[in-house]
Amino acid sequence: MPDFTPVTPHIGRLEIPWRMLGLIPSSVCVWLIRVGDRWTLVDSGPPEGADTVVAAVARATHGRGPQTILLTHAHPDHAGGLEALRAAWDPAILCHRDEVGFVTGQHDYRRLAPRGPGFSIGRHFMRRSTWALPVARDLERGQAVEGMAIIHLPGHTPGHIGFLHPEDRAMLCGDALLNVGGRLSPPPALATHDPGVARTSLDRLADLDYEHLLPSHGRPILGGGRGAVARWLGRAHAETPHTRW
Repeated sequence: MPDFTPVTPHIGRLEIPWRMLGLIPSSVCVWLIRVGDRWTLVDSGPPEGADTVVAAVARATHGRGPQTILLTHAHPDHAGGLEALRAAWDPAILCHRDEVGFVTGQHDYRRLAPRGPGFSIGRHFMRRSTWALPVARDLERGQAVEGMAIIHLPGHTPGHIGFLHPEDRAMLCGDALLNVGGRLSPPPALATHDPGVARTSLDRLADLDYEHLLPSHGRPILGGGRGAVARWLGRAHAETPHTRW
């Protein structure tokens, strides 16, 4: 069974197979953060990988489990394992205030008003979120949580956030930016309700201070992560919107 692989002194990475929109083979990462003698999980993986995540967390934490789960957002590949993790350890769930309703079951991504043609099509293929779970605390941009700064990176979803780990100089960027096949790309249009806002969030990533870029999809960029984002953005902005966005 797969285990968490250390990527920085305090952060471990677990990659779980997953199919985007139930069709396209892909994978998604779950992150385990050591905070003193405690553990925090960033995202929970898809529902079909829940047993794998629970087993890997148990081995990495010697059965203690996480005290907290921080969600970048509540798409099924990032929040689908929440129920299994709550059954095992009952950790507190934290997310951005604009994402709370998608965790508690009050809102449905498929009902978001499309701000781009891709989402107009893609939302019809999105699986319905079946969980209705309590959120212990809602988060805001600029706050700190578990030793990390909260970075609001909306567009892919309204309350999408990343986490900047200052001690490890690492940026966990969720789906704000992908690194699939060694190539940086914006989040998929089919699952991004507001691509214009998502572009602004990418610009924000280039303004932050970090060395390591840890995307949820694709390999991490260890060392030079911020520079890689800035160089890619320079090329992307030089191209026409139709070829990149």
